[in-house]
Amino acid sequence: MDPKNETSPNAADNQMLNSNAENEDLTLPLESIQPRRVSLHKRSASDSLAFVKEPYWPAPISSAQGRLLGGAAGSSSASHMDPKKLKRLIANRASAQKSRLRRVEYVDKLEKKAEFLEATVSLVSPRVTSERKKRMMLLKENAELKQKIEFYDKLLEKQDAEYKALKEERDLLSFTNLLIQEGI
Repeated sequence: MDPKNETSPNAADNQMLNSNAENEDLTLPLESIQPRRVSLHKRSASDSLAFVKEPYWPAPISSAQGRLLGGAAGSSSASHMDPKKLKRLIANRASAQKSRLRRVEYVDKLEKKAEFLEATVSLVSPRVTSERKKRMMLLKENAELKQKIEFYDKLLEKQDAEYKALKEERDLLSFTNLLIQEGI
């Protein structure tokens, strides 16, 4: 067979890559493309999934991607990179972008929560101050009432002692009066 007439799978892939290169701009940010869920790692334990731009594979290497891959625009090393390594590199970049987006969303969520909590504090703070003042007034009133109760308890004890003394004196007088009437 003539090697010039043979078409290898890589040659067919490269031909398809070149035809797709004109139709796609792979430098778009991930937010602007329509994602589709694709299993990127067939044999991984986690069976992780990522969002990638359609068509997923194969894709031509643009000059921007060549720079990202570490070579100059149209670098032969980037265009002849092992497909598995290129696929893994693209998957890693997509995963990193997803991670950055999740982190930004998480930070935004925390900022909104902080704003909400600050607003809640600003609304509740005057009420807390008011309730503290009321509590202090009630504690003062409670202390005054305890003093009054203590005073009245002492007064009651004093009156009880007086009552007992007067009762004993009455009993003694009535007994002496009885003795005097009987003439003893």
